[in-house]
Amino acid sequence: MKKEMKKYYLVMVKIAIGVVILGVVGYIMFNHLGLDDSLNFGAGAYYYADMPGVANLVDGRHYISEIPMWGIVFLFLLWGYFVYSFWVWLEKKL
Repeated sequence: MKKEMKKYYLVMVKIAIGVVILGVVGYIMFNHLGLDDSLNFGAGAYYYADMPGVANLVDGRHYISEIPMWGIVFLFLLWGYFVYSFWVWLEKKL
């Protein structure tokens, strides 16, 4: 019985945290906090790709490697897969 109550309280805490997070997100969105009116690109205003001049940073002139860009992207995705797998394994162990 005690374990069931503990699980119940844990679920209730998670729901409460979720509601608080959604409330804060709604507050930020409705009050347009964090937006710079001079950089308003619509729905993509929060993404770095919409920043003026970002193309100069990713066009390949500033970073030269023997590994082609597709290889770097593949390694990044592979790293993400390993980190995700580690978290799944860690969560099962705990």
